[in-house]
Amino acid sequence: MKKLVMLAVAMTAIVLFSGCVQMHMESTVADDGSGVASMTVSFSEGVAEALAEMKELGMDEDSGQEIPSFDDINKEDLEKAAKGHGVKVKTFTKGAVDGRETLDIVLEFDDLKSLSYVMSTMSDEDTGEGFGIFAVDGGNFILKQTTYDFPAREKEAKDEAAATEDAAPTPPAEMDPEQMQRQMAVMGKLMGAMAELDVSLKITVPGDVVSSNAPTVEGRTSIWTVNASNMMSQSQDMTPEIVFAGAGLKIKPIKE
Repeated sequence: MKKLVMLAVAMTAIVLFSGCVQMHMESTVADDGSGVASMTVSFSEGVAEALAEMKELGMDEDSGQEIPSFDDINKEDLEKAAKGHGVKVKTFTKGAVDGRETLDIVLEFDDLKSLSYVMSTMSDEDTGEGFGIFAVDGGNFILKQTTYDFPAREKEAKDEAAATEDAAPTPPAEMDPEQMQRQMAVMGKLMGAMAELDVSLKITVPGDVVSSNAPTVEGRTSIWTVNASNMMSQSQDMTPEIVFAGAGLKIKPIKE
């Protein structure tokens, strides 16, 4: 993720890979399907340096996990992606706070499809994945993961397919001993920072919760957490799936 990470699924993969991120995300959905999403991500200075070195060594490509870089995240690109798509950037602050590289973002969205579009546009790994609200039996709704056919994603997929078809295969490069030692040293730094891992995802729905795959539910808020103490033992699915009562709500559900 070169510019912005919002969806918990994508970010969790990076968190579990590096074990050194603090990230708190919270989304509140209103009775008409609009809402507010906030995210705070931070790295210690030492971890930020280690992640930059990982990127320099190509370790993100080897692992298949893109290393987040604050240098590539800027307000202008986010506002450009949001403009005309039902999302407003209410807060964007980035900088060093108490010795940590910190990013704070607050977005207002018309619906989850709008939010998913902006996040998909801002992601290098543009898959069109996002979240939506669907109708289920009993007059209830379900908030769950879905895939949208965004125009930008369709075009990029065609361009990528054409480029892959034209590109000649390249043999894998052999790693020299010095580079291997550097990679081991970097991973050692990150393992030493494992105690920093602190991830939370909170989603508040506008109706009473009927069921949720979150390990913790407080009122209408479902909560997922990953930290240094539970990351190796916990097997919770951090892809939200929440069924909630639809009585009195003005949400227009997505059709399957």
